[in-house]
Amino acid sequence: MKFTIDTETDSYEDAIRTVRAAYGKPQPESGVRPEVLPEDVVWKPPSRYDHPAWTEEMLRSWVNSLHTVEELDVVWRVCAEPGPPGVRGQVIAEYVSPELTGKPALTALGLISRRLNWAARELWTWGMPFVIDEVKRTRTVDRSVAAILLDALAEHPLWPRLRHHSSPPALGS
Repeated sequence: MKFTIDTETDSYEDAIRTVRAAYGKPQPESGVRPEVLPEDVVWKPPSRYDHPAWTEEMLRSWVNSLHTVEELDVVWRVCAEPGPPGVRGQVIAEYVSPELTGKPALTALGLISRRLNWAARELWTWGMPFVIDEVKRTRTVDRSVAAILLDALAEHPLWPRLRHHSSPPALGS
């Protein structure tokens, strides 16, 4: 694949559109967040700030936009234990990167988390659909969100490559 961007005539936005199109990425819509109706809200992050709410469509789109097994493994691991107390970052890190332990595993998780946050921002949200407690170093997902995310994972083309692909994703009781 080859494309040319003329830095004298093409704008930054033109260049980004060209690159996104070349890689089959959807083009971002206008700079306005789509309207979210109150009845469509599945989850709203608890915060003193006005973080955007998530709908079922947004949750499914978020999972579908993930492109690596590691990203999907993080989602699966957090959703495997929904609700408080949450899953510690070290547990997630060593699950996703079993060849690593300690700080190297956390560093790898940090890189994956940035990609997950980037995918969420593409949907006009501030971050992943998890509550992240930096003091306790946990990630907690609401049970209703976990159910939707696990269902979307089962439909993802990379599902067979996930570490636990032989176990259908489902919420425990």
